[in-house]
Amino acid sequence: MSGYRSDAAYWGQEKIVISMDIGTTQSGVSFLHLTNGAKPVVNMVTEWPGQVYAAGLGKIPTLVAYFNGRMHACGEEAVEAFEDDKSTVAHYFKLHLHPDHMRQSLRRPIPPLPVGVTLEQAYCDIMSYMFRHTQAFFESRPGYLNTTTWHRLRRSMEIILTTPNGWDLREQSFLRKVAVNAGLVDQQNADTRVTFVTEAEASIHFALHHGAVKNWLRKGVMFAVVDAGGSTVDSTLYVCKSSRGPVHLEEVCSSKCVQAGGIFVDEQAGIMLKRKFQNSRFNIPAYHAVMIREFERKTKRLFEADKQSNIIQFGGPVDNDPSVGVRRGRVSLSAAEVASCFAAPMKDIMDSVRSLIESRKVEFLVLVGGFGESPYLRQQLKLVFGKGDRSIVVAEEPSRKAAALVSLTRVMAY
Repeated sequence: MSGYRSDAAYWGQEKIVISMDIGTTQSGVSFLHLTNGAKPVVNMVTEWPGQVYAAGLGKIPTLVAYFNGRMHACGEEAVEAFEDDKSTVAHYFKLHLHPDHMRQSLRRPIPPLPVGVTLEQAYCDIMSYMFRHTQAFFESRPGYLNTTTWHRLRRSMEIILTTPNGWDLREQSFLRKVAVNAGLVDQQNADTRVTFVTEAEASIHFALHHGAVKNWLRKGVMFAVVDAGGSTVDSTLYVCKSSRGPVHLEEVCSSKCVQAGGIFVDEQAGIMLKRKFQNSRFNIPAYHAVMIREFERKTKRLFEADKQSNIIQFGGPVDNDPSVGVRRGRVSLSAAEVASCFAAPMKDIMDSVRSLIESRKVEFLVLVGGFGESPYLRQQLKLVFGKGDRSIVVAEEPSRKAAALVSLTRVMAY
């Protein structure tokens, strides 16, 4: 099992620390088994039910499928139910927890929860599911003494939950209550065993531990971290006060949080595709759902500004219509068509970053997060901000659910 090892040994009471990042579209878990005198190793949970990949990616879809008000599938195993009938699957439910000022900035209505399902239930079900499979993964690893270690340390486990920059005490109180109801911690010690880390803080630890940051970080350097996720894009400005020994960073100003994540590109793609096929026989929900799914899985993730042909496979050999460019169940979108889907989120991101760094000597801009994998987003940031002496740095290991992984590096750092 690959992990991320601290350079320094841990001195203290043996314990297990678990970090969960329940994102808008993807979720992940990592854990840390701390033993006195040993160098801690952070490990991702990379094996989940329903995953078909040879090597786990460390993340699952944030989907909870219900039947008669009870969960019957979660994560990868809920994808089929989501494609068959979205109304039975809790999705994008993180948006329901956003504070008022964040919900008001959304361009889209928030998908309703399945009938009879509350927000607390959806969170409780996915949190319980992730915790249960974290235990199974932990106990299956060589060197963890099977079930002995987990059960011995079960009542002292610490839970770290990641939250967007715009969340505060109300949202933390909600998640702490969910952690109790999901069986992660007891009510009497929930205040001490459940803690929170903002995605911005998690992002900077990710940048420090995984990437080229160490090569240029020195005292006095000012840099921005842009964490582009499924729904929010958080931008934070730091100045390095010390790079010798433990790195000491200081926030320069309040961070920015804008609703411009990857789901808003998908939304614009849905509008564009519906308009493109409105007068064709392919303008039916079944075809439309497959097009959106393929756009999200491939087109959005691979698109670059100079990529003139962007093919979406949505049908079979008998699906042909030259008038809308469909041949053998494939449609090729032009660069302009795909770029139009990015336009509104890109503007919001650029405006947010610009307001953060303008009139300041920012030498580096570090891009992290799932949406940060987008080649087009990287190109646009370089085009707008990668001028003069400023460099754009892309964090390594984009397939990982970074916030879950690196919130634990904070534990190792102190």
